[in-house]
Amino acid sequence: MIKKLKLGIGNMGARFIRFTARKAKLDLIRIGYSENGITKSYSLKASGEEYFTQKYLPSKLGDSPILFDVGGNKGAYSTLLGKSFPNGTIHVFEPNPNTFKVLANNLGNSVVLNNCGIAAASGELELFFDAQNTTSEQATSDPEILKTIAKTTNLVSEKIKVITLDEYCSNNAISKIDFLKIDTEGFELEALQGASELLKNKAIKIIQFEFNEVNIVKRRFLKDFYELLEGFTFYRLDTNRLIELGEWQPIHEIFMFQNIIAIQS
Repeated sequence: MIKKLKLGIGNMGARFIRFTARKAKLDLIRIGYSENGITKSYSLKASGEEYFTQKYLPSKLGDSPILFDVGGNKGAYSTLLGKSFPNGTIHVFEPNPNTFKVLANNLGNSVVLNNCGIAAASGELELFFDAQNTTSEQATSDPEILKTIAKTTNLVSEKIKVITLDEYCSNNAISKIDFLKIDTEGFELEALQGASELLKNKAIKIIQFEFNEVNIVKRRFLKDFYELLEGFTFYRLDTNRLIELGEWQPIHEIFMFQNIIAIQS
């Protein structure tokens, strides 16, 4: 009897919420997404990256960690890392030569600067970006991403150098990465595929990567990351917390902005 009463009250509450939302023209789906760390790309604070770099990571890493910022853009994320880890070593990778100039000016010699991209194999790639905004964050080696998602048609490109994480670490005598952040406009999986030896040796402790609508164009699923990062526990980053995702489920395939955190178990 009590169980039926609770169920009835719950159903009434749900109907009231739906009725109120329709009257107020509220998008409950988007509200639900936002409450769970999705679509909060409008600031480093809202996305949770301030909380993550200033509070979470310092509680998990030592005083002098090795930190990688893959897709450094103009240096905002590396600046956060530098504030939290003044004794750490930050390796920053930005392949767009136009953006790299801004990045180098912003960060100076406080980090290890690399004007190259990280990929599944070392070599060269074509990087496409908006001719009217050559330092845009939306620069990618797949022009269909810009045409489909950003609706950009006036594209220009430049040849860029790319290297694998395995090769870079081998060349620089780096045996472990304490924290690896990847934001490469749809090429996050390729960056991780180029770290097969590091992953096999469990040499990467914590990984952050962006997962969003560009993965629709790439025909890529979060399940692909789960399979590649076997032995990692997956979380979604919210403004001031990590939400554990547990084992992969179809409901995790949400193609909207979110930062995924993978932690070596």
